[in-house]
Amino acid sequence: MAPASRLVFGVLALASFSNGLKAQSCNTFDVASIKVNTSMLGGGYPELTSGGRRFTATNQLILELLMSAYEVSPLQISGIPNAFLRERYDIEATCEQPITKEQLPHLLQALLAERFHLSIHRDIKEQPVYALILRKGGPKLRQSQEGGKTSLRQRGYSFTFTNAGMSNLVGVLSQVSGRKVLDRTGLTGQYDFTLTYTPDRVGAGHEGSTASAADSIPDSAFPDSVFTALREQLGLNLEAQKSQIEYIVIDRLDWLIPN
Repeated sequence: MAPASRLVFGVLALASFSNGLKAQSCNTFDVASIKVNTSMLGGGYPELTSGGRRFTATNQLILELLMSAYEVSPLQISGIPNAFLRERYDIEATCEQPITKEQLPHLLQALLAERFHLSIHRDIKEQPVYALILRKGGPKLRQSQEGGKTSLRQRGYSFTFTNAGMSNLVGVLSQVSGRKVLDRTGLTGQYDFTLTYTPDRVGAGHEGSTASAADSIPDSAFPDSVFTALREQLGLNLEAQKSQIEYIVIDRLDWLIPN
């Protein structure tokens, strides 16, 4: 499994870099290259550049590519063969017309099917989840300026959201809480806010996280639980529930077909 902090950022990456692209003309990548990354150095989150005409993803696990292609959290993917759990890939793809965030998942699905013979089916299971709800007194969120770019800056367990919707927040919360989080706030706007907690301070970091002491925020003024941080800082709450959750189940995944 990839480090929790890396996957947290990855959930927001596509939405962050593709906001504001309006054209609806790109139906397939004109040119696409996928290569095995053998350097194991650094890592680039999925990014649209050149006015939305170029897509790049560097040092990505197949899990991360599936998350981007099917817009799910890692908790909603099952059946990845063990042989693929550590393999990393670089993707460079271009389209003559700008790619929108709505189009990109479908383009990635087609690319993975072509180069990995990927096939999947969807399954529904009842699972424990958290519902993100409003606390009494309402949310403590600042409305974003119109036309801003969605972004997330992460330092240890401090997450600063700019021009973000509740869908962006629940993506992060699904990672740090260990359960799928459903948005039940009714909030439809875009907001600027920061969520900070310090589990390392009491040795209670999220399982699988590799955040170092240098990355954490060693300030005892911050709560040691994301649940407390949500209540105190954002006026929101996570309520334990059960819900029907859709899963992506891998039926076939072959080794990469060379370019």
